[in-house]
Amino acid sequence: MEKPTNLRLDEILVFEGLVTEDQVREALAHQREHGGKIGSHLMRAGHITESGLVKALSTQFDCDGVVLTNMEIPDEVLGMVPPDVALARRVLPFDYNEEHSILKVACEDPKDERLMNELQFVAQGKTIKLFVAAEISLKSAIARHYMAYATSNQLTESGSLPIAETILAETPAGPSLGDQRRPARGQVLLVTDDYGEGDRMQALLEQQSYRVARTDSADDAIDLIGAEEFSTVFIKDTVPGDYIDLIDRLRKISPKTNVRYFESAAKLLIDRDSSATEADLLVRNLDLYTSLLASRNADDTNHSHVVGQHVEGLCRQLGLPTKERLLITTAAYLHDLAKYYYNASDVPADPRGQIDLTIKLLDSISYSPVVIEILRSMYINLRAKYTKRLPIEVLGGNIVTIVDIFCDNVKVNEKLSLDKFEAIRRKFDELTGKLFLAEVVNAFVDMIQREVLKTQKEVKFGQVMIFGEDKKDLGRVERHLQVEGFRTLSHTKYRAFVDLFQRSRPNMLILMASKGPSQVISMVDDLTNLGVDVDELPTFILAKASVAPSLTSLFERGIEDLIVLDESLDLLVVKMKKIRDRLEQDASRSRNGTNGGSHGTLKDMNLIDLLQAMGPSRKTAKLVISSADGIDLTMYLEHGQIMNAECNGKTGAEAVYEGLAWTDGSWMIEPVSSDSLPEANNQLSNESILMEGCRLLDEAQLGETGPIEDLPQ
Repeated sequence: MEKPTNLRLDEILVFEGLVTEDQVREALAHQREHGGKIGSHLMRAGHITESGLVKALSTQFDCDGVVLTNMEIPDEVLGMVPPDVALARRVLPFDYNEEHSILKVACEDPKDERLMNELQFVAQGKTIKLFVAAEISLKSAIARHYMAYATSNQLTESGSLPIAETILAETPAGPSLGDQRRPARGQVLLVTDDYGEGDRMQALLEQQSYRVARTDSADDAIDLIGAEEFSTVFIKDTVPGDYIDLIDRLRKISPKTNVRYFESAAKLLIDRDSSATEADLLVRNLDLYTSLLASRNADDTNHSHVVGQHVEGLCRQLGLPTKERLLITTAAYLHDLAKYYYNASDVPADPRGQIDLTIKLLDSISYSPVVIEILRSMYINLRAKYTKRLPIEVLGGNIVTIVDIFCDNVKVNEKLSLDKFEAIRRKFDELTGKLFLAEVVNAFVDMIQREVLKTQKEVKFGQVMIFGEDKKDLGRVERHLQVEGFRTLSHTKYRAFVDLFQRSRPNMLILMASKGPSQVISMVDDLTNLGVDVDELPTFILAKASVAPSLTSLFERGIEDLIVLDESLDLLVVKMKKIRDRLEQDASRSRNGTNGGSHGTLKDMNLIDLLQAMGPSRKTAKLVISSADGIDLTMYLEHGQIMNAECNGKTGAEAVYEGLAWTDGSWMIEPVSSDSLPEANNQLSNESILMEGCRLLDEAQLGETGPIEDLPQ
């Protein structure tokens, strides 16, 4: 019998007689729930040896394999790939041929060109040869060898890590505990003219091992910050002197210093958590708002979302107070709003032109002046400016500028590689002091560096099967989902797809339609007749824009959602991640013995998330949201749309707006029949309610915010 080619690993294992069909089904069931690779589950169950699995993997990838168990690797070979890179990319150098300068590296996917490029970059000119290894053995060997290597002091030798000074951040040494005293947690500056309250705050901080410096005027505090470095500065609103100058100088000297402007010690404690919660909610609203705009505009990517997410992370990296972070993040999400409002022909192609139009738009509706000034401060030349004072508007503008330039030069659907990251870092260094503030650049580089070298995480409930006849579109979607952490299986033939479905039982399905409406409906019928249960499994249809409007009848068949293939895949990814999280929550409840109705907490999934998840599913259900204060919002959904809502005397959309701001409480979903639905009191679509609700929340939040200097920090 001739050996088949282009087979999946499970098919190769069965063909070679290394495992049985029943053993494959068992391993696939474990993979579906726990993630990882099928070979690892077969090895854990004792169905196959490491050498047998490596042999099959070598056949699958058409390359050499390596058995790592019990292998001893010299320290000098381990030192040719930095530990952080080995952990993040899950690779292990195991042999070096000095004569031909060939470094042999074990990995999971020897066909990964991006991995090859990164290893050539970090190995400084050595020729890389990739070998496939068993996942479970590779992870174990990386942990074993690099743990031993890290304790051998090789990491401190100059030259042992080729990119230690340019790519990898050094870990600072911890405090010496030789005298057995409790180390101080940081230096705090307390600026208050209330001596009784000041004494109590100082005593409390010192009890928590903080070193406290204290003064009763902002002018004296300015002198202190020139000579000391503080982790936090507390400023009471009644102190004499120019406290705005103090805040500006702190931003320039140390953006990481947390500035808390307070009316009283009690209010300082009360306001802290509430303002952070409100800010997080507003950021999520901005994210939803721009996602809806990008989807309506058929954008390839949601640039506003990507910039906003990075800016919010950078503000956290810098340690900015909640209200400053909120203002800067708002500016980031809105910086290119003009392209959604004006005609495409009226919007300049250059970023600065788009920002100017956005400023004009926001100014016309009397938007927050601080946000407008942050936008006005983008892309300005900083040479010889702001040597003493650094206004929040300038700091915010610089933060958004750095992120905007980065996002314009990095494809959002591709992971950033080490070599590309190094090129971007060098370009940023060239512009530091001219267009960029050094403190902001350093913090951003640190943040992106950690993201680039983030250690791979096992993803549960991320098995996705994709069917489509257009190989080009199929490959594009599959690559995008793999970058987002989903495990994908795909096929272009009905029978093979159904066979694969029966064997793997995925968590989600994607059906890609390349033909007309009748052919698409026939495709769903054929797959259903062959045993693909689209009504039981979350299933997405990807169709061309010209076809999608004619396919809404498929919602009655249990289709999760209909996505336009020509548009951004970001919306698809968001919905799939919500489903993945929901599956994990359901599994967790099942493990804890709570298999009743669907329920959860607003901290894990708020009302916006619930409506986004339930709307496209076209389910008919009763949804009860209970706030932490004991107020209930009761909604009835008919085919996914809100048809009735009541809360605290309000009905319809007004009742839903009441619940959108809740961040603490619980929710419960109960399936109901159409006959038991109450009389309708809402005619608005879910999307209209969400957009108007987000607008009202934004107005309420920013109305309370005002200029940053007027707020308690």
